[in-house]
Amino acid sequence: MERITLLASLCKDSECVCDVGCDHAYVLTKALLDFGCKRGIASDINVGPLSAAKENIKAKGLEDRIDIVLSDGFKEINLPFDTAVVAGMGGNLIKDILSQSLSKIKGKRLILEANNDQPVVRKFLMDNGFMISDEFAISENGKYYEIIVAEKGDISYTETELRFGPILLKKKPEAFVSYYNRKIGLLMTVINSTMDQFKKMQKQKEINDIMAAIK
Repeated sequence: MERITLLASLCKDSECVCDVGCDHAYVLTKALLDFGCKRGIASDINVGPLSAAKENIKAKGLEDRIDIVLSDGFKEINLPFDTAVVAGMGGNLIKDILSQSLSKIKGKRLILEANNDQPVVRKFLMDNGFMISDEFAISENGKYYEIIVAEKGDISYTETELRFGPILLKKKPEAFVSYYNRKIGLLMTVINSTMDQFKKMQKQKEINDIMAAIK
């Protein structure tokens, strides 16, 4: 549950947390019970996850503090919130969810966890008036996760920062370095198993880029 705890902790002291794609509402309930958040909105596009969320919310005695909303992204969210969590989905889907509701997320604190295509999310944030205020990398149950915290701000990032994360490049957490070391190993396997010289050059450049980022 390290990932859930980290996501909840990043909502600390929020007036209202909106969790889009809330699944069982584990993040929301923990944010309210352990991290001083006052209210929550549990949202999902599917009825099944919302039913599971409702049961969890009831079990935790939080029915009067968490609203449950069936919604495609933020489209049906009409209650005020100051923090939004969008976690556990692909980077392109997160970008689409955010881009469809720019007016609703403007000026909000965003806590985003993409399980792929993180550079797409970072570029969207940069292009739409958000700055990345913090980033985290963790490994849990054999899976690697990157969490991006974004707030209102104008900033430009380099291609390297968009690819690897501006804060992760500075902090170089253990999970981040381990993940990219494993990636180097996989790339080396490709280099050693192909006779295609162009492919070798491509993979070697990728290795060089990674090594420069994690050193």
